[in-house]
Amino acid sequence: MVPHLESLCFSEPTASVPPQSDVYRMLHDNRDEPTQPRQSGSFRVLQELVNDGADDRPAGTRSVRAPVSKPHGGAGSAPRMPLCDKCGSGIVGAVVKARDKYRHPECFVCADCNLNLKQKGYFFVEGELYCETHARARTRPPEGYDTVTLYPKA
Repeated sequence: MVPHLESLCFSEPTASVPPQSDVYRMLHDNRDEPTQPRQSGSFRVLQELVNDGADDRPAGTRSVRAPVSKPHGGAGSAPRMPLCDKCGSGIVGAVVKARDKYRHPECFVCADCNLNLKQKGYFFVEGELYCETHARARTRPPEGYDTVTLYPKA
């Protein structure tokens, strides 16, 4: 006959559990002394991590330092935001770069007629941007030479 589980949980010995068995000893030995709960090795390691942490951060986290931005090299360093060569304000978003000068797309115009030079071609004459018509008007070839337009290779 198999004993019922309920009969094993009683505090009094029963006839179905012999006094020399491990179950009997487990139920009746050290009844009055509180015992430490058994822990697995991995749980014990986690518990030690929690107990060792003196700060209030959650277990399993690590401390990190905030990123430090490095200072740029002195007064001659280039600004982070390019400045428009025409209007002088900072450029955010689309930018047009021509011969190391930056401009807003709407500021990329001929210095004389304000024609937008996007996909039209542009010419530098004495540091200013011009359309082909006004660049030709501002330049005169030496006597005996003809004006020839040369297009740079892309």
